[in-house]
Amino acid sequence: MGFSSYSRADELDNVTEMSNTIQLVLGGIGAVSLLVSAIGIANTMVMSIYERTREIGVMKVLGCIVTDIRKLFLFEAGIIGLLGGAMGLGLSYGISFILNEYAPEIGEQLGISSGSDISVIPFWLALAALGFSIVVGMVSGLYPAIKATRIKAIEAIRE
Repeated sequence: MGFSSYSRADELDNVTEMSNTIQLVLGGIGAVSLLVSAIGIANTMVMSIYERTREIGVMKVLGCIVTDIRKLFLFEAGIIGLLGGAMGLGLSYGISFILNEYAPEIGEQLGISSGSDISVIPFWLALAALGFSIVVGMVSGLYPAIKATRIKAIEAIRE
């Protein structure tokens, strides 16, 4: 008969679909940056092994246990991951502060009023992000740590 209906539910469906698309794109960007950071940590640790080959050989000659050498390199990789995670968390808190500080003013100029914060980072999420960054660092450093334990002591001292 030519009638049409409109409800807020239709608008909510569109906003939900757009939000899911944005979340998917941001998740993809996050996955790529995670892969790049993992490769960077692994590369740093491999270069550290090449630079410290003689030191590894001396540790083995002095009777250092192989697992201790592996733990040393895994610890270093975990620290690199922790530092990267802390810098990312600081950047996130900075962006969150800027959003909460200036977005309500922009919203008021557009006629949109909001009495609450736009961006909130819960404390548990910050701790989980730091823990995840440590785990990513240690997983990235696993291959270099194993490679460090396989270096022959005599050959390492000769270099």
